[in-house]
Amino acid sequence: MSRLPLVSTETADTEQAELLTEVQRQLGRVPNLYAGMANSAATLRGYLTMRDALTRGKLTARVREQLALLVASENSCNYCVSAHTMRASRMGFTDEAIAATRDARADDPHANAVLHFAREVIRSHGRVADAAIDSARRHGVSDAELTEIVGHVALNTLSNYFNHVAEPELDFPPVPPAKGGAMTTRWRQASKVVLVEGYSLLARDGRPVRTIDDVSVTIEGGFLHVKVPGSDEIQIVSAPAVALVTYPES
Repeated sequence: MSRLPLVSTETADTEQAELLTEVQRQLGRVPNLYAGMANSAATLRGYLTMRDALTRGKLTARVREQLALLVASENSCNYCVSAHTMRASRMGFTDEAIAATRDARADDPHANAVLHFAREVIRSHGRVADAAIDSARRHGVSDAELTEIVGHVALNTLSNYFNHVAEPELDFPPVPPAKGGAMTTRWRQASKVVLVEGYSLLARDGRPVRTIDDVSVTIEGGFLHVKVPGSDEIQIVSAPAVALVTYPES
């Protein structure tokens, strides 16, 4: 259960409702991150405004997604790693490219330089050495892009840290963070698990089903482990096979 309430259009005030409606328009739904951040309309507005501004910068949409995934992985944000893994997959990134991104690597030399510099910014808390800036410039990263990288680190760190504080229910296919420090592998009660087409779990009566209710789950090594009440068997599915996991409100 989220440690901060999730604001809905039914519980929102006028300003909160305006912001959540804009999120719905942009994304097609309101992920729990935004519903939690809406507790402070000022914070959500600031986040959305900065995100919108950075989409108009020099860095491409693919590189921006790589930055979001890298920062989430460095900050051990399970929620954001899961969200950006799904988005990267939809943008055509392979599993290998996603894993490489989380390790600050890319086949494209420019993107590789961007990711390396971003990781230096994160790990040095902004106190990067002259050599890091020189290396990025040698690989074609402009001064405008260097500046935007810092902006993206700040933007995504905001969402990562907010998730650490609020712990909203994960509403994306689960993927563990690479750094692992903040992630817990304890069993949790899930009200619903939904798999993508072509995958199934065994229900209580032994039938293969794509949707199963009221089970225990945990995430380990990129796999969702599922325990059905009344059975000692642990069923395991890979993260890409999971469409949705929801948790009870209390």
